[in-house]
Amino acid sequence: MVSRRQFVQGVSAGALLLGRGAQTYAAATPRGELVGPHFDLTIDELPVNFTGAPRRAVAVNGQVPAPTLRMRQGDEVTIRVTNRLREQTSIHWHGFILPADMDGVPGLSFNGIAPGATFTYRFYADD
Repeated sequence: MVSRRQFVQGVSAGALLLGRGAQTYAAATPRGELVGPHFDLTIDELPVNFTGAPRRAVAVNGQVPAPTLRMRQGDEVTIRVTNRLREQTSIHWHGFILPADMDGVPGLSFNGIAPGATFTYRFYADD
């Protein structure tokens, strides 16, 4: 008989392998990482209490901190970001040299992601 834990681990491993093989959407790993070259992210608020006082934090895919994105160098990466906040937002990709319109700096060469809107970042993971 297969335990519930073994079943969940097997399903997770299968999903990861399918995600890597087809390379269509990111697969979640047990450590909360996403592996792809294609990712779907949502930005939202989440209630937190790190210091004994309840607060609201910005969360990505319901996580604080945000999940780590893993990709292969040279991949063309597509990251669809949906903004569920009440204000404009963006993601700035530290560590990547990118075209200005993909760098996520509102007001410089990017308008930001309006509330309720989705923006698609597309770039090569060359760095």
